[in-house]
Amino acid sequence: MFRIRQLHDIHAAADQTALSAVLRIYEEAFPYYPNYSQQIVRLLQLSNEQKFDTVLLVAEGGKARILGFSLSFYFPTLKLAYLDYLASAPKRSSRGYGTALYERNRELLQQAGCLGLFMDVPPDEAEKIKDKSLLPINKKRMAFYEHLGARPIVGTCYDQVSHAANQGYPTMLVYDAFKSNTNLRAAKLRKFITQLLKVKGNMSADDPRLIQILDSIRIDPVTLRAPRYPVAEAPIQVDSSAPILSMVTTGDLHQIHHFKEKGYVERPVRVQAILKGLESVPTREHPIKNFPERHILAVHQTSLHRFLKRAEQELDPAALIYPNVFPIRHPERIPKNWEMQAGYYCIDTFTPVSANAYRAARIAVNAALTGAELVQQDRAACYVLCRPPGHHAESRVFGGFCYFNNAAIAAHFLSQSGKVAFIDIDYHHGNGSQEIFYSRSDVYFVSIHGHPKVSYPYFAGYADERGEGEGKGFNRNFPLYPGVDDKAYGEVLDKAVAILKRFKPSYLVISLGFDIMFGDPTGAFSVTERGVEQIGRQLASLNVPTLVVQEGGYSLKNLRVGSRAFFRGFLQRDLGGANGKNIG
Repeated sequence: MFRIRQLHDIHAAADQTALSAVLRIYEEAFPYYPNYSQQIVRLLQLSNEQKFDTVLLVAEGGKARILGFSLSFYFPTLKLAYLDYLASAPKRSSRGYGTALYERNRELLQQAGCLGLFMDVPPDEAEKIKDKSLLPINKKRMAFYEHLGARPIVGTCYDQVSHAANQGYPTMLVYDAFKSNTNLRAAKLRKFITQLLKVKGNMSADDPRLIQILDSIRIDPVTLRAPRYPVAEAPIQVDSSAPILSMVTTGDLHQIHHFKEKGYVERPVRVQAILKGLESVPTREHPIKNFPERHILAVHQTSLHRFLKRAEQELDPAALIYPNVFPIRHPERIPKNWEMQAGYYCIDTFTPVSANAYRAARIAVNAALTGAELVQQDRAACYVLCRPPGHHAESRVFGGFCYFNNAAIAAHFLSQSGKVAFIDIDYHHGNGSQEIFYSRSDVYFVSIHGHPKVSYPYFAGYADERGEGEGKGFNRNFPLYPGVDDKAYGEVLDKAVAILKRFKPSYLVISLGFDIMFGDPTGAFSVTERGVEQIGRQLASLNVPTLVVQEGGYSLKNLRVGSRAFFRGFLQRDLGGANGKNIG
């Protein structure tokens, strides 16, 4: 799984290895300034003495491979920061690592009280560069930062002065105000530039080049250049004639915030990104109902439920347990020590147990069951926006940030009144959902996902897994290798939909993941916004009451545009609900 973590004093062997990889990436990405790689090490060692904090983040994939890094300086007295470098491994295809690093860096800085982030970006204006062949890539780089919320400061000579910090290649000073309404004052900008050029170029306060720059800062408050690179997104306009989507969301109820401790990208802000995307979709939100534990126990073993619930009593609010010992040789022997049981009930090393894990997972289950009940009663459709996700949780184990299998519990609930077609379109195979229904014929499980040879969970999701016993022939996997685009995905989905139509279900349950979209740091497909809209349209063609349960997706932009696109496509078709145009 993909994660982002911070390197601190680089004493641990793993951090030293990671730093070596960072330096290699730097030297490959910025060959014109090789000596600065050693400056990175020095800054990590001396930042406290210089009254600034060095924030070095690494994007880490499977087998601890370093996929990219960001390096920032934070000046606590000014509450301002500077992004020095942001780079992905040049030999790896673009997977959204840079965006994920930037977003995580911004989150960390905001948590520290930072008000804004500066960066130097090569000019995207032809008159300011000598080598005109660099203009296209400069524009692309500036567009990247502008789409993230940063724009150049105008009205100064910063981009005209050569000095040691810019190595004789003047750049534009770009600023991200973190979507704040607070204006940056000229006096504060002068103080920031003074400190920055001291750190970057060892420039003294009386250096004439520094004085020239400071004297040119006369606009107060500071003005940012108007946007030049509009985002190619459909305008957010609510169509009053569009069907209304029933929706259940967990919001911030007992949300699990602890994933940031090890840097994984499953974090609370995902929910807000989806809600932002749904602003253009007419919705009717329903309150979450409480359901008895028997619905969980109908799908999960009592021992797993008991283990997770006991965490509320065993752990302090800030405590975390990460599994690290797994009973591979003697799985029938359960450790007596409660903490050591974590490895018995978990499939990986990165899904922690905390005091509020059970409560958060319990609310997600209630949300899914609330949605299922609405679908059952109204014979229509409902979207459940819940966190934590669930499709990796099997009957007796949890993992992949999933504790209870929300969609599977809801599918079992619906199966009591009719056959259920269950399709998982998250990039990662829903091993938990497959295992739970593997021996059943009343729930037909289909999954389209990244091939387990190269994608989590690695041990499940192969094409030859077709069910067993009574469920033989009622499980179908479509494992796909990296690079799948809209056309290829649509062709596979057509096959999946045809299979489910022949099953003649009474209900459809969808495990929805936006990590299939291009730029997701955990996926390797290239599905676009248009492709996601088409996916919604194809799934709606089943024309049965439908429950959509949120799973993964870790690019905030993709969550925003993907949620809007999916339901734009899905809601184009009236599922025949009792409320006319109301879907739910």
